[in-house]
Amino acid sequence: MYEPEEQPEPAIADEESDQILILHKVLQNVAKRFKSFSNYVYQYETEALNGVSGASNLRNGAKVTCKVEIDVPQTCSYIVRTPECTLSEVSDIDPEGLPVYGPAAGADAFQAAMAKNALKWTVEGESKVSLFPEEDEPTNILNIKRGIISALLVPVLEEESNKNMATLHGTCKTNYAVNTREDIATDVTVTRDLSHCDGFSPKKDFTSPLALISGLHIPLSKLISSTQTCNYKFDNEKKHMTEGTCTEKHILLPFSHK
Repeated sequence: MYEPEEQPEPAIADEESDQILILHKVLQNVAKRFKSFSNYVYQYETEALNGVSGASNLRNGAKVTCKVEIDVPQTCSYIVRTPECTLSEVSDIDPEGLPVYGPAAGADAFQAAMAKNALKWTVEGESKVSLFPEEDEPTNILNIKRGIISALLVPVLEEESNKNMATLHGTCKTNYAVNTREDIATDVTVTRDLSHCDGFSPKKDFTSPLALISGLHIPLSKLISSTQTCNYKFDNEKKHMTEGTCTEKHILLPFSHK
């Protein structure tokens, strides 16, 4: 199995050199977690709940679960397939205030659309994550796959906290805490303020993973406060990610008490 070679770290001469060094570590980190000529299978689940905080327990939203297959044909190049997906929506709220999900209308068509095309993506360039969707890929399906890839972008543990990291939201300052360490860090929590990411522009076609907010003609980053918290667990021996949980909170500022 291919093992990425450790490259010597370049000297940091100025801010530009510092960005190159950070990118260098991002590429190394992704390559170590997902090794070339390997296959990985994950179970992915995402929920999007809408409601007014403090008004009532009423919530509406959708939940997506998918079997995710990742092929790594070469270093920093990936192919994601989602052959088995389900779509459900909130049908009730239980006595504890938690959502109860039932089958969503159009679930069969959604499953077929998610399974139809693989999505190729790469990590390269100056903090750049690139997607290469098929021409007939619907925007809402692509947004969900973007959410899957976002969850797979693991933190750069070699760097200090509050460092920039390439993500699908742009280049983001990333704070992380190591909760458990064996030979490597095996349990890590990551936090980001997405509103302050360079290049973050959640507008029109590229919005939340479930494409719940779209169609506005001004940047939503001016209207929405967006934060992300992720927890990752890693295999101590093989170093790949075994579990990842991300929560994004988007507050529409004109209707917020904050």
